[in-house]
Amino acid sequence: MSSAEWMVIVNPNACGGKVAAQWPLLSRRMADKGINFKSEFTKYRYHAVELTIKALRYGYRKFIAVGGDGTIHEIINGIFHQKFVDPQETMIAVVPVGSGNDWSRTHSIPFDIDEAIDLILAGKVIRQDIARVSYVESAVTNVRYMVNGMGVGLDANICKRCNIAKNKGRGGAASYIKASFLSLLGRRSNMTEVILDGKSFFKGRMFSVAVGIGKYSGGGMIQVPDAVADNGLLSVMVARKISKLKFLFLFKYLFNGKIYSIKEVSHSMASVVEVKARRNDSLEVDGEVVGTTPVRVEVIPQAINVIVG
Repeated sequence: MSSAEWMVIVNPNACGGKVAAQWPLLSRRMADKGINFKSEFTKYRYHAVELTIKALRYGYRKFIAVGGDGTIHEIINGIFHQKFVDPQETMIAVVPVGSGNDWSRTHSIPFDIDEAIDLILAGKVIRQDIARVSYVESAVTNVRYMVNGMGVGLDANICKRCNIAKNKGRGGAASYIKASFLSLLGRRSNMTEVILDGKSFFKGRMFSVAVGIGKYSGGGMIQVPDAVADNGLLSVMVARKISKLKFLFLFKYLFNGKIYSIKEVSHSMASVVEVKARRNDSLEVDGEVVGTTPVRVEVIPQAINVIVG
């Protein structure tokens, strides 16, 4: 295998299952444009983690995700959970064919397949931050690595509903909006403390918390508009208890980048974020609902090379 060869990890269920049918044409385009690659299809949840670790053992250092944020998340976790290759020796690119594609939005990666392939060939690279997320699942502390963002409370409730819709082939912006309204109706504020770099930042009834390396989540929501992917800091947004009627009126602020103008919202930046809740609250990482609080998020500055727009 040449060190210039890419490992392409394909999620055939992305885009409502259309990727499996589109792959012959897509792979031909990649080959015709001069990308030297080998491809593997994911067959089940977290399979991309296994495929990534296997590829690293065989000498691959460059990965293309053909899928959405979940596929990217799994490749990143494969890279950072193994111990025999320095993650800074690796590189990741994406052909965004998922339902949300929030990581791609952050890096101005086009959703057009041909343009995304051309971007990979252009090879503009930055070294992006990654975060180590410790959380509780089935009474055991687990670790995930985050490439884009995470949320506690309402944000995680929305992701859970969205993932159910995606599994039924109903993705896209409409499903995110529907999930947001349904999650809002069932959400109860939770007594929570948010600690930034060892100092208490918020203590009270929490509606939602978002922590971001990238600024987008939930298919285009902008919960942390000041997030920068390579500054060594996590952007933090805390929404205090808010009336559901007011939230509906301010819903557009989740998409127009003006969320910090809401008086119930506080924001800051930190290298370590801890969230502790009186009642264990749901947690999502890169759109995947993984467990509950308490959670600790620690940034790893400029940890991996990524192809950007």
